[in-house]
Amino acid sequence: MPLRVIEEFVNTRRRDGDDIATPRQLATWLHACGLMPAGTVVSAEQRGRAERIREGLRALIAENNAEPVTSPRPDGLNPAARAELADLTRDFPLMLDVTVSPPRLVARTRAPVEAALARLLAVVAEAVADGTWTRLKACREPSCRWAYYDHSRNRRRTWCSMDICGNRAKARASHHRKSAAPSTGGRPANR
Repeated sequence: MPLRVIEEFVNTRRRDGDDIATPRQLATWLHACGLMPAGTVVSAEQRGRAERIREGLRALIAENNAEPVTSPRPDGLNPAARAELADLTRDFPLMLDVTVSPPRLVARTRAPVEAALARLLAVVAEAVADGTWTRLKACREPSCRWAYYDHSRNRRRTWCSMDICGNRAKARASHHRKSAAPSTGGRPANR
């Protein structure tokens, strides 16, 4: 399963809503991604666990990018998300299935929801192993934090969209520079 599913999972939370806000929505999303059979019932507790995993993954991919820019908008990261993810991953043991070719990590549980969430974590482990994990990033714009895959050759892309988030950051930086510059009383500065 490609890293794209992690990008899509993280991006289920947007500024204007949450695609997995209810247990039924989570079940639909997991089924649509081929991670869980249709008709599986998801509990509120399992949905909450999925949300904490999603926000933990968002915190992890934010570390794959440079520091966020200074912004008056709130940061889209939960400061405790990484620690919560570390606690949650203990509940999702994975094992190496050597009966398939190539061998892959699979969930040790047969419960469909837990197996689906464990499969997401296995995708992360596989991406770390194949060197693609650091290309999955969260936008540096604190109010955005949209996940994207950095296809650039030098792996230095920092915005989900240069036209939107990159432009906002550059406009803020320009405003800060201009407001911090000494006033010349309306006359052009001598050079």
